[in-house]
Amino acid sequence: MSQESLYIIGNGFDIYHGVSSRYSDFKKYLSGIDSDLHDLIEEFIPAQEDWSDLEATLADIDVDNIVDNASQFLMSYGAEDWSDAYHHDYQYEVNRIIKGLSGSLKERFGEWVRQLEIPTLKELSVRPLRLPITARYLNFNYTSSLTDIYSIPSNNILYIHGETQEDEELVLGHAWNPIDIPSMNDVSDPESMDTRVMEGNEIINDYFRQTFKNSEKIISENSNFFMNLASLSEIVVLGHSLSVVDEAYFKEIVDNINIDTVRWIATYYRDEEKISHKSALSKIGVPEKAIAFCRMTEL
Repeated sequence: MSQESLYIIGNGFDIYHGVSSRYSDFKKYLSGIDSDLHDLIEEFIPAQEDWSDLEATLADIDVDNIVDNASQFLMSYGAEDWSDAYHHDYQYEVNRIIKGLSGSLKERFGEWVRQLEIPTLKELSVRPLRLPITARYLNFNYTSSLTDIYSIPSNNILYIHGETQEDEELVLGHAWNPIDIPSMNDVSDPESMDTRVMEGNEIINDYFRQTFKNSEKIISENSNFFMNLASLSEIVVLGHSLSVVDEAYFKEIVDNINIDTVRWIATYYRDEEKISHKSALSKIGVPEKAIAFCRMTEL
């Protein structure tokens, strides 16, 4: 069960081990160090109250609210106190919001992840899991919990979205490809649009490009990992939500294994997750008979 096994690690894995890595923890962290950014997210990103769906809802940014908010800076060209500076006030306000929800959010997220405390094996308050050091690991987390707690060799781990111990930008984003999102300037009569509004629209268009998680590119950059999965006999999903944001990676796994012989084991926390997990796996072609479920404590 070593070299023939792939373990897919999600945030539930770190949470099980006592790491404060929930998006609600990030929300609390952000409110303490950057209340302005916290408030921007609260106002313009329709995440749930605990921000549990923050990454996915980056694609659902409240564009109408941003435009309405910035429109107060659209001074009429016929205003008595008109100044040339008014040419840029609207775009500046749009950019202030967009910059916060893209660049600043990623920076603060990276800072937060890197300060998370990872317990040692001796410090665990839960039963350690039985993780073979010779298995392969696809890690969607950024933390060093696999190596710090279980001494899994780093060569056996693919940190698909980056890792805290490397000086690199961590991947955080939605799954809605920008090429499928109509440009806000794609209108029937563009010449009738205010130039300032067009420039503001382009700033918003760019937001979707900046916050897009380009899974296709990431998969291509790690093609050797996925192409070498043909010998697998078992895939264990530990604490991953199997959300649509990461669906492309699971599809790639399915495309590179013998779907008829590989056994899947997925952990769940709430009973309803068994239903959503089964649906997500079935959607990408995993036979229902090949799927088993267990709680993390049962491994």
